[in-house]
Amino acid sequence: MPNSTHHQVLIVGGGTAGITVAAILKRRAPGANIAIVEPARDHYYQPAFTLVGAGVYPLARTRRAEESLIPVGVQWIRNAAQTFEPEKNTVHLNNGDTLTYDYLVVCTGVKLDWGKVAGLDSAKTACAATTRPSM
Repeated sequence: MPNSTHHQVLIVGGGTAGITVAAILKRRAPGANIAIVEPARDHYYQPAFTLVGAGVYPLARTRRAEESLIPVGVQWIRNAAQTFEPEKNTVHLNNGDTLTYDYLVVCTGVKLDWGKVAGLDSAKTACAATTRPSM
């Protein structure tokens, strides 16, 4: 059965931007009810991807467990936003749950699709397997 939950601040996107916003808000308002909607178990530090592409930094070093990066006191909702109803301060999730909020921050970032560039998916796999000295 779908649930409905209210948050003072709802952040859709648990990448670097979403986590940073949550951490700053939690520091400034420790008692605030803040939640991050992010379906991924793994967080990739995308600014390092340029170094991965240059072959000087292993892809595996850009990955961290999402759970380890969620600020203390911030709720992680491990699901994806499906639709937004800003006129009702509502976000509907893929699992049917509904979230309401006082303030919404949307920072979903980009969706990587390695297969869109011919040969890139196999190159990514080769890069991940290659051990190179770090900078």
